[in-house]
Amino acid sequence: MKKITYIFSNGRIKRINNKEYAEDFFYGYRHLSETKLETKIIEFKKLNPLLKLIEHNLSKIFSLPLYIFSLLDRKNINTFKNSDYLLLVSESAGFAALPLLVLLKKRYKIYTSMYVMGLFSKNIKFPLFKNIHFALIKYLASYIDKLYFLGHKEYEIATRHLKNENKLVSLPFYVDTQFWTDSDYNVKHKDKILFIGNDGNRNYDLLISIAKKMKHRKFIFVSSNPKLLSLELENIEIIKGSWSNEHLSDKRLKDIYTSARMVILPLKNSTQPSGQSVTLQAMSLRVPVLISLTDGFWDTHNFIEDKNIFFERENTLDSWVDRIDNLFIDTKKLDFISKNSSQLIKKNYDIEIFNKFMINEVTQRQ
Repeated sequence: MKKITYIFSNGRIKRINNKEYAEDFFYGYRHLSETKLETKIIEFKKLNPLLKLIEHNLSKIFSLPLYIFSLLDRKNINTFKNSDYLLLVSESAGFAALPLLVLLKKRYKIYTSMYVMGLFSKNIKFPLFKNIHFALIKYLASYIDKLYFLGHKEYEIATRHLKNENKLVSLPFYVDTQFWTDSDYNVKHKDKILFIGNDGNRNYDLLISIAKKMKHRKFIFVSSNPKLLSLELENIEIIKGSWSNEHLSDKRLKDIYTSARMVILPLKNSTQPSGQSVTLQAMSLRVPVLISLTDGFWDTHNFIEDKNIFFERENTLDSWVDRIDNLFIDTKKLDFISKNSSQLIKKNYDIEIFNKFMINEVTQRQ
């Protein structure tokens, strides 16, 4: 029997059998585990303060998630030896697995794939180490058989840095449309504006300015960002939450989505596909989305302005406020977008498409 091992940073083992969480962030694990394939999950271990400090400093210096001690132990070595296929669900998992791959991959012929979102669009804090930064990325990539890019723009950037383009695949994020569904959703019955997110490419300062200027509107912010958690404004409800902790289940998040008339996602420009999962989940639930159109937006072919989504191009305070106000009162347009958005996600971004892809990828390696 073929042995498949998933490498996650954290948060999956406790939730894998919890139906209050959608399939999205398990990357096909649940589906593969229901087949004749033998599946296993490894997560980062807790480190002593010294090793944790070393990882932190290395990551800061080279602007990469260099969690190189987080998987190093005898148990994981044995698991790697006995694995036919490794799935690294992020670049963090990739660098954590790298010491073991260097030690074991060639001898045990372990086929390895990795999902990428942001590896080639990091903000390099210390330009002096730029060459080392990219050398480390190339070294990691040399031990990976397939690199799946969740953003097409980053995929294009990667083709300029890595010689072996055959190992690079542009593959979007998919969502569990059976979970993220609400046939009763109606924008006319909602009066809140929702923001969700924690990553560094969210424009928190702009978001706060928007809410302060629009005191006549009700906002919900779902985030663990300190700037948002410290806010005390009467028109803003703050809900602490991120997928990496247990503050908020997907079931609860679904209720929050469907309490909103629209989702807004002010972003900083980046080649990373920031806001991707939130946009897909909201659209699957028929909640209209207004998002900054950045260089990293993942699909400008299927996502069409005023048909299934709203793009904010100027990305200024006044342009956001005017756009939100105009859309908020145009319930006819919001309802049109609501219906089309759900259809788009079910057709092109359903997790079942991804599950079939993964079964094919894994089984063809036999």
